[in-house]
Amino acid sequence: MNTRRRIALALTSILGTFALSTSVYAASAPPTPPSLSAQGAILVDANTGQILYGRHIRQEFYPASITKIMTAYLAITHGWNKTVHVSVEAQNQPGSSCYLRAGQAYPMPRVVTAMMMVSGNDAAYAIAQTVGGSVPHFVQMMNQTAQRWHAPGIHFANPSGLPNPHHVVSALGMAIITEHAMANPIFRQIVATKVASLPPDPTPRIYYNQNRLLYTYPGAIGVKIGYTIEADETIVGAAQRHGVTLIEVLLKDTPAGLWPDAANLLNWGFQHFSLVHPIKAGAILGTVDIGHRPILVKSGANLNYLAYPGESIHPILHFVPNNHLASKPITRNELVGSVQISINGQDVGSLPLISLSTMAPYQKSFVWRWKWIESTLAVMILIKLLSRYRSRYRRRKTLRVNPWHLRGSDSR
Repeated sequence: MNTRRRIALALTSILGTFALSTSVYAASAPPTPPSLSAQGAILVDANTGQILYGRHIRQEFYPASITKIMTAYLAITHGWNKTVHVSVEAQNQPGSSCYLRAGQAYPMPRVVTAMMMVSGNDAAYAIAQTVGGSVPHFVQMMNQTAQRWHAPGIHFANPSGLPNPHHVVSALGMAIITEHAMANPIFRQIVATKVASLPPDPTPRIYYNQNRLLYTYPGAIGVKIGYTIEADETIVGAAQRHGVTLIEVLLKDTPAGLWPDAANLLNWGFQHFSLVHPIKAGAILGTVDIGHRPILVKSGANLNYLAYPGESIHPILHFVPNNHLASKPITRNELVGSVQISINGQDVGSLPLISLSTMAPYQKSFVWRWKWIESTLAVMILIKLLSRYRSRYRRRKTLRVNPWHLRGSDSR
């Protein structure tokens, strides 16, 4: 690549970075959040995971029946076409119940929906036995999934949320789990359902969703509530307005505070944050080095970010090139990697990187030969310098003669 092209690319990269860093609003303080009764709470953007509000988000609490979010997700992804056979152990589970009968068989979709309507512990137990083969193995699946999603503060001990010293969650962990679950269209449909039923056996059963947000909060789309004496009131709520989906988690709330807290936190998010695009599709982001070739790249999509009025937005970019292209030709408008983005110290997602130019394959052999020539020349120059130094040293040594010898043979 010639010198002019290198300079042009460098200047373009600098100008692109400057444009990103100066695309800001006039700085102002963030909005004051509502007063909440919950001891642990979080509000996030469901699409990016951006945290809008947090209170003790990594502290561990008892979850109660919001545990069933994970149970339902695994049933959908690992056993949706199975038939649930109800055991005596499942029928005898304490606490809230769907009143399943031992010895009966039900379609998995019906059982999962009923469980999410009324928090049936019998249904959760029967699902775990059917999907996991045993409850302990299903619980292992729950914990492995939480670990794979990097959900902190999560440790499940059962599929229902019944009290157990080793069964705890964090607000952040449950938000991450719910983000993944809500990305599944079947799960999303179930948690927004208000009325469900089971086939008669012979008694017909009709279930009504206990999540009041679905009936009282405009835009509510789920997801699950819970209660035990140990956990107090818990909820994971979600609502959608104007293309923005928010997820909230409230842990260890009070009976009087739960529903006002749930509505107030969602209202605060929708009222004070709006969707902006700090980086737009087609924006030049700079250069990425792929196989010793600097490639000028642009964004392949818009960056979605929820900003409050007057918020300063300074995107920090971390390029992740596709190293599999190191020895291959690159064409214009080709996907060449991704860029991870953080704003104000928070990761807010990634975007595809698209090339703006065409590049020939990286000539490794030529570059190797050139590096060999450079190394050889460097060694030759070093030898030459050492040779000169030794010659000068010898001449100086000959001049350092004993002064008595200069007086000739008659010296005494």
